[in-house]
Amino acid sequence: MKERISLFDNIKFILITLVVMGHLADEFTSESNFYKSIFLFIYTFHMPCFIFISGLFHNEKNITKKCIFYTSIGFLYKIVTVIFDVILFKEKANFSLLSDGGISWFMFVLAIYTILLYLIRNENKKYILVSSIILACFVGYDNSISDFLYLSRAIVFFPFYLIATMIKPDYIIKKKNENKKILYLFAILILISWIFLCLYKIYPLYGLRYLFTGRNAFYEPIIKYGPIARFCCYIASSLLIFSIIVLVPNKKIKWISYMGKNSIDVYFWHFKLFLILEYLFNLKRIFYISYMGKIMFLILAVVISVFLSQGGIISYPIKQIKKYCFS
Repeated sequence: MKERISLFDNIKFILITLVVMGHLADEFTSESNFYKSIFLFIYTFHMPCFIFISGLFHNEKNITKKCIFYTSIGFLYKIVTVIFDVILFKEKANFSLLSDGGISWFMFVLAIYTILLYLIRNENKKYILVSSIILACFVGYDNSISDFLYLSRAIVFFPFYLIATMIKPDYIIKKKNENKKILYLFAILILISWIFLCLYKIYPLYGLRYLFTGRNAFYEPIIKYGPIARFCCYIASSLLIFSIIVLVPNKKIKWISYMGKNSIDVYFWHFKLFLILEYLFNLKRIFYISYMGKIMFLILAVVISVFLSQGGIISYPIKQIKKYCFS
């Protein structure tokens, strides 16, 4: 078995924690500018970075098995959601076979990319990369491209996956080691600058959340310059991905690297666990305990991520699917 690269396990734990934090923050973006800032900062790069890392480790082996694995997890999540809605929350069952605005879209998009990269394996990827960026910059004018067949996100995020398939993970490690000081300086400046803008320029920037999610058509205020806005979002996401890759240590970090390997378990269970805890203990009330309550509510995201990253019975459904898909 090929040895894992600790850098990317470390990044995956950070990213999956931000996924949880972003979903929790979204519960109160309508009530808190601070949460708006957090949401915008996280959504600038967390899913593009996840997709980029997935692309780094793309290969043409077991294409069919991988697609079955990804779609199995996606559909299982939909089924679990229906069970939760009907049994726990006494709501009407809502099952959509070929569209999804919720969490499972990521697995279906990975299946799409796996097939697509196999089909274009012998083609000019640089040309396709430029074409895919141009297409993504203009697809926002088509209001019919949305959650159906996961098309909007598949198109918008595809350049991150494709460009990653053109880079080897070892090359990234090598370049980090060769240019540590200058890369660290640039990465810190980029990160601090974007944090500052998200905190203090949230009103003009918050509308970009609809572009960073990848699922929305251009909205009225930006419709005249939608392609430029989308391209600027690509630049912002790319710079933040660069910063995270540079600043996260290459070496194995105790607990963090291990938990990063189990990010798919956190992805699958985190929002269901939050809903259960909210149902039992009304956790949202923490938000209203002064300013510290807002911080404590976000710390809950870290606690959930750590808890769900421990493997064991939590990993059982995904491991069973993997076992039967790849056996």
